[in-house]
Amino acid sequence: MSSFDPAAAPKDVVIHYDVPCTLSDGTVLRADVARPAGEGRWPVILARTPYGKAVAPGFTTDLTHGARHGYVTIIQDVRGRGTSDGKDDFQPWVDEGRDGAEAVEWAAALPYANGKVYMSGPSYLGFVQWAAAAQQPPALQAINPIVPVGHFNRSFIYCSGVFELELNGYWWTMLGVEALMRRDWDSPEAKAEAVTRAAAWLEALARDGYDHLPLDRFTPVANSIQGAQLFDLLKNGANDPSMKASVRSNEYENISVPALIVAGWYDIFIRGSIDQFVGLCSKGGSESARQKSRLIVGPWAHHPQSKMTGEQISPGSAAIQALNPFGHMGLAARYFSELNVVGNTEAPVKIWIMGANRWRDEQEWPIARTVVTPWYLSSGGQANTSEGDGVLSPQQGSGGPPDAFIYDPANPVPTRGGAVFGVSCVPGGSDQNVIEKRDDILVYTSDILDEDIEVTGTPFVELWVKTDVVDTDFVARLVDVHPDGTARLITDGIIRARYRDNPDNPTRPATPLEPGKPYLLRIELLPTSNLFKAGHRLQLDVTSSCFPRWARNLNIWDEWGGTLAEAKIAHQQVLHDETYPSRILLPVIPGAR
Repeated sequence: MSSFDPAAAPKDVVIHYDVPCTLSDGTVLRADVARPAGEGRWPVILARTPYGKAVAPGFTTDLTHGARHGYVTIIQDVRGRGTSDGKDDFQPWVDEGRDGAEAVEWAAALPYANGKVYMSGPSYLGFVQWAAAAQQPPALQAINPIVPVGHFNRSFIYCSGVFELELNGYWWTMLGVEALMRRDWDSPEAKAEAVTRAAAWLEALARDGYDHLPLDRFTPVANSIQGAQLFDLLKNGANDPSMKASVRSNEYENISVPALIVAGWYDIFIRGSIDQFVGLCSKGGSESARQKSRLIVGPWAHHPQSKMTGEQISPGSAAIQALNPFGHMGLAARYFSELNVVGNTEAPVKIWIMGANRWRDEQEWPIARTVVTPWYLSSGGQANTSEGDGVLSPQQGSGGPPDAFIYDPANPVPTRGGAVFGVSCVPGGSDQNVIEKRDDILVYTSDILDEDIEVTGTPFVELWVKTDVVDTDFVARLVDVHPDGTARLITDGIIRARYRDNPDNPTRPATPLEPGKPYLLRIELLPTSNLFKAGHRLQLDVTSSCFPRWARNLNIWDEWGGTLAEAKIAHQQVLHDETYPSRILLPVIPGAR
């Protein structure tokens, strides 16, 4: 059978709860298992979660759904979480490679398993798949990471040298709430008080919790019982056990199984997901990993079935079901069952083209027929706000005098949409008009487009700047301006100037700026795919903050211990003349409609 056949689906399902898995160090993990009823042996789909198997994200780990696709479906609590033992051992990320590999072999040996194990799941559940695969357990056949965490220097902890504040502030605080639930308490009252206090910190993040400084004692995380690990990670850098686990899970030469990677254009981990597909296809440890891996990128954020992105109704669920009526589990089951089908001609890449609102198959990523097309910034020196005179054009002209704005860390530009995840911001293509009224945002807008332009790939912004401080940030946003004036955020990026020479280097070398000296900053925007339709306009916004998504730069050298009392106001200039031509490099797909 080359793919899932509903007529052949098992009619009855048996569920086993809290099935023990004893690891080599004696720790007992527990899992819920669903399997087709009756005698027989079936392949296994294994998911491993730190969030509690009873409340794991249901869009990929619905036990009975998987069993009705003909798989033994397992959801397991990782070490120290949920019902598993080792409550004092849990260090996020650190043990998932070894534990995951042992769990794969345990699952393969279950009396109703046929010895073949696949893995599936989103986010952290995606990371554990890469970590286990890098250990090369013999029974593992393939993995299906959905919106997975990538390398920490490009996904999760940092974005081009800047700390992902909203994501980490929320995640580490949230993680501590569940850990409190597992503690031994002298009384129910003491437990209730501690959990209530921790939950209050989580709720405070949505109001003003991200304002806390200094970052190396960020109060909501410092009050989380998991928070010390984040501070250790930030302090120790490449030598931290969590960072080492991230590196190991992205060493593609050690991964010999293929992957079906499912990503979203507005997912916080989109850059890491794309990196993983490209890395596995080019460096994978087997021909199967290099040739049989697949990438699907949809219009969704971190929750692929979410109904909203920005102020728009998201086609998330409908887009998934257009690919397979059984959703994510159907996609995974079909991929796993067709891996060894001779003559399988399915395209390696399937992407949702925003604007056109349809799926399209591609043979590679980046797309080979891409034409990198520069669009240049110019103005009369007054590009501030959407009412300014900033122009974006495919022709390089004289460019005009520099544009200037003041960046005050005490009044950062608020995050509005984009690839965000947390409690204070809504992800997606939010209308930027609300914040484009600020004087600290430069806005460069094209003429009305005469024809459609498809941008699919990773845009880069080459920005010539001056400042009067030793360090600062610059943010760039690509925006689709509709005929009614709505300015939809398509993608964005940031760079911390001190890391300008190599923002993704794990050793994080830092070089101060010389005030008044021109510098070329290369800002990598997140990958995207959007059809800018005829009648629309292209727009590029430039500013110096996006808070609380990214930690604000205090414009001083102490980026972790500084407070607003030490912060400096930066006077920024963006140059765009013939000597210093600032521009955005757009990956244009010719002839696309």
